[in-house]
Amino acid sequence: MNGGRAPEGPSYPAVPRRKPGRPAGFGLRLTARLIDYLLAAIAAFLFFMLMAGLVAVLTRNPDGTDGEANVWIFLFFFGWGVLLFFYDWLYLVTWGRTLGKMMVGIKVIDAGGGERLGQKQAVVRSSLFCLPQTLPCLGNIISLGLAMGMLNDDRERAVHDRAADTLVVKTR
Repeated sequence: MNGGRAPEGPSYPAVPRRKPGRPAGFGLRLTARLIDYLLAAIAAFLFFMLMAGLVAVLTRNPDGTDGEANVWIFLFFFGWGVLLFFYDWLYLVTWGRTLGKMMVGIKVIDAGGGERLGQKQAVVRSSLFCLPQTLPCLGNIISLGLAMGMLNDDRERAVHDRAADTLVVKTR
């Protein structure tokens, strides 16, 4: 034997780090975000319609109650940011991009080495951009302001990208 040491295997060359692509500009990112908003709104509408139908059938009361109406109104006005957070976070941590980003040919990567996002990066990025939108109107203005921070960055990173150490790059 070899004195209790593990046998040496073949040596493999180090895998070079991938060079990040070109940063995606404001127009591409805005287009992707608008597509994502449209898809999220369609999903929310279908969910609300399905749930309203189920409640009407299960309670045998098609008109509902005032309490039910208040819950739906609350969710309609204050649930948007939470919906967007889960949409953004789940797609980023799974594929590195949302459906809108896939359609326009961009993705989100780790700014340090061009790798896939970690769980923490996806949560931080999605939280900073999406959760302010829980506040009707004002939240959208806050998120737009944070996103426009990319216009002052040499790598075109918005505030949520800098906080999460991410970079949005073109894939085509």
